[in-house]
Amino acid sequence: MERDKISNDEIDLFELFRKLYERRWIILGITAFTTALAILVSALMPKAYKAEAIVEVQTILPEIQESIKVYKDDTLRDILKKAKVTPIKNSQNMAKIEVEGISPQIAKENLEKVLEIINKKLFTQKMEYLKKKYETRLNLINRTILNINSGEYVIFDPYKIVDLLTEKEQIQEWLQDPKLVILASDIHASSEPIRPKPLLYTSIGFITGMFLGIFVALVLEAIKSRRMSMRMSTF
Repeated sequence: MERDKISNDEIDLFELFRKLYERRWIILGITAFTTALAILVSALMPKAYKAEAIVEVQTILPEIQESIKVYKDDTLRDILKKAKVTPIKNSQNMAKIEVEGISPQIAKENLEKVLEIINKKLFTQKMEYLKKKYETRLNLINRTILNINSGEYVIFDPYKIVDLLTEKEQIQEWLQDPKLVILASDIHASSEPIRPKPLLYTSIGFITGMFLGIFVALVLEAIKSRRMSMRMSTF
């Protein structure tokens, strides 16, 4: 009995391939159409290049990605939606930012514009808070240095004075050009487009078309078999 079952399965499988072979032109036609469509889409799709850079982010890293997605007051909002900010592992304030463009140069320019929007428009309240904080700290450092020079304070460790002067210089530099996101590396743009990918799209079109063609062929065979059964039942 098991042999009969195996034999029937083999016959059914052979019959299936025979029916598919009879419908081969439908399968080949659909496959050719979807493959050609995929090639056409990849040819017409505008090229996209990616620019990326490592940035130092001050205290607001979790907020940046969400803020740039909902920002609506600039012509670059579509680019901002595609901008990606990824935290760097084992670092609290370092991240990688990625932005797209239709050429390597435009991708770089878009990244620079995104940084400008983040620094100048997205976090105005946060910027004001940091300005006041650093101004207060700068006044404290200036009073401390003044007291040291007047002899009111005596510091036996010269490195502490150097640290104060270094901190003062850094704060003054930041106040001259306040930024929440600071470039920590050069901006690198991809020399090859990240989209479209003709080989990938063509492969997807070919595989999709082949399976769709087989499906259509099987449906047509099922309809044909159904009609024959109905005709036989009428006799």
